[in-house]
Amino acid sequence: MNEGSGFRQGLSIAFRLGIELTVATLVGAGMGYGLDHLLGTRPWFLVLGVFLGATAGALNVYRIAQDFQVEDEGGEKKDRSDPEDPSGKSD
Repeated sequence: MNEGSGFRQGLSIAFRLGIELTVATLVGAGMGYGLDHLLGTRPWFLVLGVFLGATAGALNVYRIAQDFQVEDEGGEKKDRSDPEDPSGKSD
């Protein structure tokens, strides 16, 4: 692997993490804004939505970063999509 592809891979990971956090925050804000608009409670649900969205985004970023760290250390990536194995560990 040359130095250029390592840089591109790092940039790709950073971009993905930034998008995860931004989208989760915007979705939370949008849902909060919609609830405020329907219920006439401005800005309470917007503030709550931003907080919850940012928290969810930060948790997603943390999980993704952990997965990349495990892969980087030579470990096996956890499969979180397997409903039979709630621990996320593979056989």
